[in-house]
Amino acid sequence: MSSAPLKRHLPKFLDENYNDFLNQSANPNIWISNKITVATHFDVPDNIACCISGKRKFTLFPPEQISNLYVGPLDITPAGQPISLVDIRNPDYQQFPKFKQALKQALIAELTPGDALYIPSLWWHNVESLDHFNVLLTFFHDATPPHYGSALNSLLHGLMSIRNLPPHKKHAWQSFFNHYIFSDSRQRDLHIPAERLGILGQQTPEISNALKKILTMSMN
Repeated sequence: MSSAPLKRHLPKFLDENYNDFLNQSANPNIWISNKITVATHFDVPDNIACCISGKRKFTLFPPEQISNLYVGPLDITPAGQPISLVDIRNPDYQQFPKFKQALKQALIAELTPGDALYIPSLWWHNVESLDHFNVLLTFFHDATPPHYGSALNSLLHGLMSIRNLPPHKKHAWQSFFNHYIFSDSRQRDLHIPAERLGILGQQTPEISNALKKILTMSMN
């Protein structure tokens, strides 16, 4: 039983075992299994994984190791999330030679009952259930304001509109993204009067709604 929402299935258990470290928007789930392995994947929210019964081995990789993990399709997945195609217990280095580089950056934690592990957003992680009976409680949470929208949606849009452009156009758009998305906005926009920043201003819900309207019109 994987990722069963406690609020729906075991509300009394949640009342007695809530994690006060997080706010009420956290999404707690329970996982019950025998000896299984969950392939290396990522989650968009942050996560605190709490071991209740059995042992679990987590192998974590930083987001920048994505090129060394040999990730499979984005839309054809076992459970909604793209996974690494490498069998972490028996890696085929002839087929996946760069995985050796990923292992050099790996962090490994073995949880026993009472242990908890913080998994940051977008960190890849492989999970091995080591005992015949295992129970894990996970608290997914995201402090990002909900009106910011989904960064993953932006990635998917980029696959459609940028990925297959000619190299010179892709390079040009990379400069635009570096300027508008990945640069320090406080320095970038100093030449524009604050009252004229428009959608470049601090991202309030109103700014997000304005961006959504522009996107909706352009998509239509």
